[in-house]
Amino acid sequence: VKQFPLACIDSSSMKWEDLRTFQIHYTDRIGENYFVTPAGQEEQQHEWYYFPQMKIEEALLLKQWDSHGALANGLNQDNPLGKSSFTVHSAFLDPTSPVQNVVRESIEVRCIVVFEKNEEK
Repeated sequence: VKQFPLACIDSSSMKWEDLRTFQIHYTDRIGENYFVTPAGQEEQQHEWYYFPQMKIEEALLLKQWDSHGALANGLNQDNPLGKSSFTVHSAFLDPTSPVQNVVRESIEVRCIVVFEKNEEK
């Protein structure tokens, strides 16, 4: 992928107030998702990491939700040494990409992993 590569935000560089909720209307339900807004001028800017020139045999695993993440537990920001609550990600127009390149195609597969609560005896 050389055009519209995927980028992710380092969750420790983002705060809860940087997110805006929007609704997704399906035929059978209403879901939610987030937009990320730029950090304020006095604040640290978001740290983005992108994956240029991904090959067709490469995949990127994104965290959908982690109930142990700081944002999921009511804190304002994920801890850089802790668990992120989810992955803010987006494709973007890379100005260094030649215009003639093939546009990125995505296949999205979602799965849920549930762990039993670890209770010490």
